[in-house]
Amino acid sequence: MQAIADHAYHILIIAFVATTIVQAVIKVVRTPRKKKRGPVAPRESAVDREKRMRERYVAFGERWREWLDQPRGRGDTDRLVTAASIWGSPEQGASFPRRFHDSQLGKVMVDKRSYLAMLDAPADAVQPRRELAPSSWATMRLDVWALHSKAAQKPRLMRVWLSRDRALVELHRTRVVKVDEILPSEVVGFVRGFTRLGPRTGKVDGLRWLPAETMELGAKPLWNTFRAMRDISCVTPEGSTVADALNAADFHAFAFVAFRSESAWKEPYAHLRVLDCSGVTYQVGDAFSLQLDEGQEERASRRGRGRPSRRRSLRRRRSSAEETVVSGCDEQQVAEPEFSELPEREPDPLADTDLAVVPIDPREVLWAVEKMVEL
Repeated sequence: MQAIADHAYHILIIAFVATTIVQAVIKVVRTPRKKKRGPVAPRESAVDREKRMRERYVAFGERWREWLDQPRGRGDTDRLVTAASIWGSPEQGASFPRRFHDSQLGKVMVDKRSYLAMLDAPADAVQPRRELAPSSWATMRLDVWALHSKAAQKPRLMRVWLSRDRALVELHRTRVVKVDEILPSEVVGFVRGFTRLGPRTGKVDGLRWLPAETMELGAKPLWNTFRAMRDISCVTPEGSTVADALNAADFHAFAFVAFRSESAWKEPYAHLRVLDCSGVTYQVGDAFSLQLDEGQEERASRRGRGRPSRRRSLRRRRSSAEETVVSGCDEQQVAEPEFSELPEREPDPLADTDLAVVPIDPREVLWAVEKMVEL
C-alpha cells in the first residue's frame, strides 16, 4: 500500500510540473512579440546644439549688419501686415487711455486647482457671482502674455473674459490666480498697466528681422523668447541701441491673443506681437484677424514671412542669362544683361519663416487691443 501511495504522489508532482510548463509555453506563445526598433537617430548633444544655434545666430548677426547699412523706407511696412492696416489707428495726437494697475484689483486669490474647477462649473451653479465659470457667460476672451526680461524668464499671463455688460480679469501666477470683476470699459486701461505701454522717446535702430522661434504663439506664447533673445544678444553689432538693450536683458515682449466662444476658446480670431526695446516699440510678424478685406487676406497668408528681395530676383536673372548660349555662331558670346545696382535694394531675409519687425506707435497697439475686444 505504501508503494502505491508513493507512486501516486510522484505522478501528482509530475502532472503539476507538466501543467506549469504547458501554461508557461502557452503564455509565451500568446504574448505578442515586440517589434524590433528601427535605427534611431543619435540624439543631438548639448554641445552640438549650442554649436548649431551659434552658427545660425552668427549668420543672423551678419544679416543684421547688412540691414544697418540700409536706410528705412516704405518697404519696411510692406513686408508684413501691420496692425493699422487691420484695425486702423487713433487720431494724430490722441492721448493714451487711462492706466489701471493690478493693485487696484480685489484681493481674491484662487489656487490653480480651484481655478480649473471654476472653469468647469455649470452655468446654473449656485455660487457667488465672482466664482461662476466665466466660460459660461463670456462671449470673448483676451489673453495678454508679457515677458518682462528683468522680472522673470517665463512670460506672465493676464486673461480677460468679456460680455457686453461684464468683464472678469485674471492675473496668473505660478500657483495662484488673482481674480476680480472690472468694467468692460476698463479692459484697455488694465492692459496698459500690465504691459507698461506708454510714450516712447527712443531712436529707431537696426532691428528688422527676428528668427521665428523668438516670439512663438501656440499654447505657450513667448515661452522661448528669453532664451532666443539671450542668444541673439551675443551676435548683435556693437554700438546699436538695440544691441545694448539686449545685452543688458532690458526688453519687454508681448503677445495679444483673442478668442471667441464660438470656437470653444481654442482657435484665436486675432493676435498681435510686440517687442518693447531701447525706448522703441516694434511690431513683430504679421498682425492677424479673421475680419479682413480681400486684399489683406492675401497678405495675411504670409504670416510675417519675408518677400523675395530685388537682389534675389537679380541673381535669378543673372543665372538664367549665363545659361543662354546663342547656337550656330562661335563668334557670338553669351548675352550678359545690364544691371543697375540700386543702393536701396534690400538684403535677402534669412528664411521664409523669419519675422519682419517694424516700429509701431504704442497708441496703435492699445487701439488694436480695443478693437479686438469690441462687442
